[in-house]
Amino acid sequence: MGFIEQIPVIGPTAYYLLPFILVLGIVVAVHEYGHYIVAKWCGVHSDVFSVGFGPELLGWNDAKGTRWKICAIPLGGYVKFRGDMDAASAQADEGALGSMTEAERAASFPRAKLWKRACIVAAGPVFNFVLAVLIFAGVAMVSGLPSDEPVVGLVVEEGEGARAGFEEGDRILAVDGTPVEGFRDFGRTLAEDTTTTREVAIERGGETLILPFAYANPVTVSSAQGAAGEAGIEAGDTILSIDGTPIRAFDDLRRTVLSSGGRSLAIAVERGGETLTFDVTPREDTYTDAEGETATRWLVGISGDSGLGLGTTLQRAGPVEAVVHGVRSTGAILGGSLAFIADIFRGQGDSADLGGPIRIAEVSGEAADDGFASLMRLTAIISASIGLINLFPIPVLDGGHLLFYAIEAVRGKPLSERMQEIGLTIGLAMVVMLMVYATYNDVMRL
Repeated sequence: MGFIEQIPVIGPTAYYLLPFILVLGIVVAVHEYGHYIVAKWCGVHSDVFSVGFGPELLGWNDAKGTRWKICAIPLGGYVKFRGDMDAASAQADEGALGSMTEAERAASFPRAKLWKRACIVAAGPVFNFVLAVLIFAGVAMVSGLPSDEPVVGLVVEEGEGARAGFEEGDRILAVDGTPVEGFRDFGRTLAEDTTTTREVAIERGGETLILPFAYANPVTVSSAQGAAGEAGIEAGDTILSIDGTPIRAFDDLRRTVLSSGGRSLAIAVERGGETLTFDVTPREDTYTDAEGETATRWLVGISGDSGLGLGTTLQRAGPVEAVVHGVRSTGAILGGSLAFIADIFRGQGDSADLGGPIRIAEVSGEAADDGFASLMRLTAIISASIGLINLFPIPVLDGGHLLFYAIEAVRGKPLSERMQEIGLTIGLAMVVMLMVYATYNDVMRL
């Protein structure tokens, strides 16, 4: 039973809504708490700490006079500091500051030293990154990390592995008499030849068995985006061949595309009993590899359902290994996000891949159905992504404030209120347009 199935629900909407609120609520609360706690360390008082916008659903005042509240629209949050005109900390409330005591003014945000204001603003994204690292580390310690030990930990129902007779716990010894050192080695060896049936030696219950394994499975397209989607390939199509060469497994497709050099490929598919051919030109993609280095590859935007149908075992990570995994995973998300944005500006990426609230809700529901660990991984991904977005030098976002503070540090005085107002207006317009476009993409995917 999936995690989502264990949550009492009112109707189908709750399938997506409840995980969405949980994921976004955690990310927003941690982000805003970063602002709040660093402000407290810097001696700046917070008037309001809000998770969500709009009408207040639940709220209380603490002993220091801070109003803590949860609001109806779970699409963000804010901390309003003493002396600010509004929650965006865009302008000082000079009228309110004038009526304060000297001690109260000393605890206001506008009167704080520049370095303190910068630390307070930067704390939100930093806390998002820390949250992502801790979640990835926690999942690695509880659920484990994939092991390269040549032991089958998962057999996908009706997959190639299941049809060949594999069972969980089987230890893979050799392929066609060649010893197998690790699970990745096993996969690479099979993928080298998808045209013949291979003899896989396994150990099961103290006995050695030989299983015939034909790593050939029709590649059914689960998602066609980018170049493939624009050419006309659709989800549900079965890939038959590329440039006349049969495609028997997803590895065949991947190898052909990666080695294409960007030349146009004639991809033949089966759809509704008919054979259709589409000319698809791969696009160059920049990504961060396992060593953290920037690399490029050719992609067509096809996701498929073919594969071994076998999964490796999981081993619980120790604290140090888990934290290292958390840092690497978070870094990979940040690197991949920056590469995607760079591709968009270079005209090599597909802006249709941008997702908004509807897509986040949909993915949250799917992750929750896969289990709590999957939902937490999604939370880490969204936390890292939101932290990165907030650092963009766009007025209204945290990065915009940091840009203003950098200018103030260079000039020795802040920008004029008029210039800040213009910048905030432009920044707000950019954010709104981005949200509208992302939501449009969401609606078009439905």
